[in-house]
Amino acid sequence: MTKTTLTVAVALTLGTLPAGCKTASLTDAGAKVAASRNPPPPGCQSLGYLTGKGGGTFGGAWVSNEDLIEYALNDLRNQAAELGATLIQHDPPTLGQGDGTTTSVTITGTAYRCQ
Repeated sequence: MTKTTLTVAVALTLGTLPAGCKTASLTDAGAKVAASRNPPPPGCQSLGYLTGKGGGTFGGAWVSNEDLIEYALNDLRNQAAELGATLIQHDPPTLGQGDGTTTSVTITGTAYRCQ
């Protein structure tokens, strides 16, 4: 049994594989925050720059890149909602790697409250 196979087997047996992997669900409030790469319309108030994260070193390699991006964007929208934002203008996702495999995604953006 290889070291990687053993690590996966132990993690699955102990049920810890997903524990190190951030998989943010979109909250009801976060679902109300629009996400866009475009600049906000005139009259929107900036509430701050945020960082959304998805995945992690332990477990992120077993999640698709698309899902990691979704989790990071969910995290970003949830944080924006906590500030009272209605829009998040986000940057392109940044994919992080561990052992040659994408294990995490970070998405940054500015939260806005628009009328």
